[in-house]
Amino acid sequence: MNNMTNATKVTFQIKGIDLVDIQMNQLKQPLPAQTTFHFNINLEQLINPENKLVIVVATVVIIHEDKTTILASIKASCVFDVVNFDEFVAEDTRKVTFPESAVITFNSITISTVRGLMFSQFKGTHLHTAILPVVDPSSFIKN
Repeated sequence: MNNMTNATKVTFQIKGIDLVDIQMNQLKQPLPAQTTFHFNINLEQLINPENKLVIVVATVVIIHEDKTTILASIKASCVFDVVNFDEFVAEDTRKVTFPESAVITFNSITISTVRGLMFSQFKGTHLHTAILPVVDPSSFIKN
């Protein structure tokens, strides 16, 4: 898969998908059929320069419509093998900097992958209708 930027092309492929953690809290009573779910999504980017990898870890917390009761959480990661990784490493500082558009693409793929994992993992449970909505990966706040 390729991602185009101003003058730099990031060439990558998905090397792995890992379900890191999943937790479902037991309910005291069944959820109403039309429950509205809220989602807290956290993304963390990790770099493994030795193996030329970018790892994006997504944690999604599913919250009841009362906005206080945590129903479940899922944590998964996507591992991206960046073919031209060395082009994004500063020679003097060894700092790795990818174009913003590539970071957004990595985040987008990871969010979509987690959506699929959630659908698969929660199928047949009280959370089978807790489908992660489409989100703009460029809207996340950087820490």
